[in-house]
Formats: sequence, C-alpha cells, structure tokens
Amino acid sequence: MFSTIKHFLYRHRRKFVVTGAVFGSLYLLLGYAQKRLREWQEKEAKKFFDMTRKKQHFESTERTCNQTILSLSKIVSESIVGIIDTEVIVQKLNNKPENKKTLWEELKIMIFTRICVLVYALSILNVTLRVQLNVIGGYLYKDSVQEEEPLIDSELQAKYLSLCHHFVGSGVEDLVQQIEKAVKKVVESIPLTKKITLQEVEQVFWSVQTILCTDTNGDPVKKMVHYLVDHTVINEAKFDTIVKETMDILESDEVISVAMSTVSRSFSSVVDEVANIFSSKWIPTKKNHLEVLENHVVTNGALKLDCSEPFVDVNKIEMSFVLLLAHMNKLITENNCKGNINIPDLLTQQLTLNEKLKILGANIYEVFSSP
Repeated sequence: MFSTIKHFLYRHRRKFVVTGAVFGSLYLLLGYAQKRLREWQEKEAKKFFDMTRKKQHFESTERTCNQTILSLSKIVSESIVGIIDTEVIVQKLNNKPENKKTLWEELKIMIFTRICVLVYALSILNVTLRVQLNVIGGYLYKDSVQEEEPLIDSELQAKYLSLCHHFVGSGVEDLVQQIEKAVKKVVESIPLTKKITLQEVEQVFWSVQTILCTDTNGDPVKKMVHYLVDHTVINEAKFDTIVKETMDILESDEVISVAMSTVSRSFSSVVDEVANIFSSKWIPTKKNHLEVLENHVVTNGALKLDCSEPFVDVNKIEMSFVLLLAHMNKLITENNCKGNINIPDLLTQQLTLNEKLKILGANIYEVFSSP
C-alpha cells in the first residue's frame, strides 16, 4: 500500500510541485493583497480624517473672518461718516443762510465723496482682511498637524493682524483726500439746478473710477499694500517673511482683479438704490392724458394691459439735482435701502457674501495650509 502511494507520488511529482507552487503563490499574493488593502484603508481613513479636520478649521477661519470684517467695516464706515460729516451743512441749510448756494456746492462734493470712499474703503478692507486671515489660518493649520517648531506664534499673529489698523485710521484719511480730488473734477461742473437722470448719476461714479484708475498717486485698489504695510517697521525674520508673502498676494493680478470687481459691484448696488429714489418719485400720467381703448390703455405708443401698475422706465425719469442730493445723503445716514438698512451696511453684507472673495480666501488657505 505504501509502495503504491510512493509510486503514485513519484509519477505525479511535477504536478504536486506545480500545484504547491501555485497555491503557495496564491497564499502569498492573498496575504500581500490583504496587507495592501489594510494600508489603503488606513491611508484613506487618515486622508478623510485630515480632510474633515481641515474643512472644520477652514470653516472656523471663515467664521472668524466674517465676524472680523463685520466688526471692522462698522468702524471704517463710522470713521468715514465722521470725517465727511454732511450733517453740519444740512443743519446750516435748514436755518436758511445767505450762502445757501455755496453750502449746496460743498454738500454735493461731500455726498458723492462719501459714497465713493465707502465703496473703495469697504472693498479694500474686505480683500486685505480675507487675505490676511486665510494666510494666518493656513499657517495655524499647518502648525496643528506637525510637531516641529511653530511657524507662527501668538505674538507674531497679533502683530500681523494689527497691520489693518493703520488703514482703519490714517489710511482712510488718505483715501478720502485722494477720492475727493477725483469727485471734484467730475461733480463740480454739474449745476445744482440741473434735471439729472439715473444714467448721468451712474456716469458720475464711472468717471470717478476712471480718474482714480489713472491717478498719478496710484489706483486705490492697486495701493492696498501701501495701506497695509508701508507704515510698518519690520525687524523680525518670520514677520518679514509673512509680510512679503502677503504683499505678493495683494499685488497679484488675481487679487487686483477680484478687488476691482468688488468695487464695480458695490457701485452697481449704490446705483440700484439711487434708481429706487427715481422710481419712488415718479409721478403717474394723469388719466385725461391717456387714450382709453376698451380695457386697455395706450400711452407713448406702448400698449399696457394693467393700468394699476404701469411700466416705469427709470432711465427716462429726471429729477432735480438738489432733491436727489438730499435723498442720496439719507441713503448713508438713514435706513432707506433694501431690507431697511443703509448703504454702509448693504455694501458690507454684499462683500461678506461675495463668492469671488470666498473663493479667493479658500485658495489662499489651501496654499498656506498645504505641507
């Protein structure tokens, strides 16, 4: 019996060797595959954990950014309203002084200057703060995932974030002086007695932007670095590094393009609110001036099916320039805008929710948080 088995094994030895080699290889391959699978699962789990942690940290940075922007925007707006205080002149006009025309001439410059300064100042503040806070956020995340010496400590962080305080103070004053000169070039020639249209108001803002873009002192949008770091004394290597990185970002074409876009969008929002002034002051055509045809009304060659709410072409409405100035002044000081707010709050809300600024912040955070 044993001899038979022995002969059987001897005759089929090649098959057994090959089969054993195949099963052995399969066993080794299976073990290797399981090991690789475990490594992949661990890697994916770690990657998912890191992504979740990074996402939470970025969202926290965004909340901090929005809160800081809302807080400082309020301070900047109040500073601008304080520097360009139209209420003093309004009070004098209410007393019917002899130099009434002179006061109105001064007031028209102040009203347009204040609106333009608010647009530029809030846009610059939003862009610079979003850049700064996402640079800091990226550094802090990187510090949290590595065991090396911290890239940025609390003292350096405070010093870096304090850069924007210069803009809130003397930076705004510089901006007021520059924009006031541009506004005078555009608005001084407009007579107070003129009947003005919405398109002409929009043209005023566009002209001011054009003058500032070609100003020999520099476009305010392209001078964001000046407002942020020109006054700063840098005597520390790490601080010097982070400031230079910030300067490179603020001077990049992408950031300047986003800043210019926010300025233009903010001016559009202001024009929308001015359009509401024109439409609210529109006086409907009297009934005896209309041609009634059965259930329809024909006016200016246009057929209107609903007489209760006729179409209003706001671009064709004219308004006394003096009257418009009075209403535009109230847009800043009173809650006469959409949502029962004023222009500073309206601009701040829109800039905080601006998608281009959010994407810009996310891109900066990703760059500075990556190993």
